[in-house]
Amino acid sequence: MDEFKRFFVRGLAAVLPTLLTIAIFLWAYRLVDTYLGQHITRGMLGVMCMIGEPSAVDAEEDSLTYGEPVDRWIQSGEWAGTRDTVEHNVIFSNALQSSDAEVRKRADNAKIKALWQIAFRKYKLGLVGFLIAIIVVYFVGLFLASFIGRTTLRLVERTVSRMPLVGAIYPNIKQVTDFLFSESKLEFSGVVAVPYPRKGIWSVGLLTGRPMKAMQDQTDEDLVTVFIPSSPAPVTGYTITVPRSELLMLDISIDEALRFIISAGVVKPDTQLAVEPVAVEPGLGNPNPVLGQIETKNEET
Repeated sequence: MDEFKRFFVRGLAAVLPTLLTIAIFLWAYRLVDTYLGQHITRGMLGVMCMIGEPSAVDAEEDSLTYGEPVDRWIQSGEWAGTRDTVEHNVIFSNALQSSDAEVRKRADNAKIKALWQIAFRKYKLGLVGFLIAIIVVYFVGLFLASFIGRTTLRLVERTVSRMPLVGAIYPNIKQVTDFLFSESKLEFSGVVAVPYPRKGIWSVGLLTGRPMKAMQDQTDEDLVTVFIPSSPAPVTGYTITVPRSELLMLDISIDEALRFIISAGVVKPDTQLAVEPVAVEPGLGNPNPVLGQIETKNEET
């Protein structure tokens, strides 16, 4: 059982990054397609309906193959036993033979729309709407990079921020998106050890830079700002401001520090492995059996 668990966890660690990457791309695709692509596809469908019936669609076969199925089956003819569809009923509706011109016109428009819906499904034309959405987003970004675009965006944001209720939500969302998609990368000055959350306890942090002016002006000490990542998810954490004299500069890279944090201290940089074991007074035993086991395993490895 222990062997199965070990190999299962190892396999999960190998495939999980790939699965999560695919999941993120699928989420992004659905987001763009739902809020932009599908609306563009509907607009394309409306334009195509004005042209007339599509010539590359077999009305009966394709409507039964690509249509939306209903809980009913064809009873006779070549397609007997085949499940009926919504589009098949619209395309072969009796209303097309109505003596009322208005009813016949509406039925004919519904038939053309149904045929184009079948064509879109058959030839995957819905992807065109998604691709157009990507192009639209690109040109929006290109427009906002210009002086007129930036001015327009500021006016829109100012107007939205003044709207009741919306003004309380929009600025917070914009701060998050600006942080995630900002062209200027967040840079850290180095890796430090800082006495946090109290003296005597050292936490690994990332030096971000100078503090706020209001804080520095009220003290004679040289202050710095440090981000303390949480373990095992370093995307969250705490931002603290401490005197530079209380920091210990660590000679490791930011990637090595993040691996150390994500692994809860198990994965250490190669240059930091030779650490003397903690001295234990005679008769007291090992004050931390778990730590002793971990160090023993690391030495054996």
